[in-house]
Amino acid sequence: MSRTSETLYYQEEKLKFVIEELQLKKGEVAKELEISQTFFSQLMNYRDGKLKKWHLLAICHAYKIPIEIFDNPNIKTTAQIQNILKYAKKSSSIFEKNEEILNKLIGKWYFYSYSSQDDTNIWQTETTIHADGTVEDKNQNRGKLFIGKNQSVILKETYNAKNINTITFDNNRITYNIFPFSRTSKVNALNNELLTFGFCSKTKIDYEEAKVILGEYDKVQLKIEHTMLDRIYSLAQTRGKI
Repeated sequence: MSRTSETLYYQEEKLKFVIEELQLKKGEVAKELEISQTFFSQLMNYRDGKLKKWHLLAICHAYKIPIEIFDNPNIKTTAQIQNILKYAKKSSSIFEKNEEILNKLIGKWYFYSYSSQDDTNIWQTETTIHADGTVEDKNQNRGKLFIGKNQSVILKETYNAKNINTITFDNNRITYNIFPFSRTSKVNALNNELLTFGFCSKTKIDYEEAKVILGEYDKVQLKIEHTMLDRIYSLAQTRGKI
């Protein structure tokens, strides 16, 4: 919806403009917030003074609207809001709602990879992917599944260290209920970065078979070298950033 840029002085005016710009139906938004359509109309009228911060947070969360539109006092014009909404739409389009892929992934899976410490220990991580895309494994690490056009990624936060693990795999490889993945994580006592290749199966695999599938330890794991970290640290020092 294109129009001449106008200055908006109230949060209610911003909200009304966003609703119109996104072509959201008032009745559906009201239902999402569990309020009446009449009350929702009052929220968009600054004269009624009924709009609260939690209303904005709820609407932004439900419809993936950048909260900065309302939090940033420097955003005052319809043109600014249009640009923010346009950029947010492009960013969110990286991942999509793909029911076909999601339905294939819902349920319990077993992720197999070598331990970060030695080639004699194989990790079997029982992981559940839920219908809403949330993910949880047997170690209480929780995360979220994001489905892309060709690949998907699981982001998990570790229960104790609060580090982020990323697990990436190809969508066209999940058909047979066993597929390879790559994982980046921070593991071991030194908290170093680690790239690991492994595989995921709908059914349990015994140790010997898993070891055969994984192959040689050195070819499916890559740890960051301390010397690289030292070089990065030295460069930062010379630039006066430390």
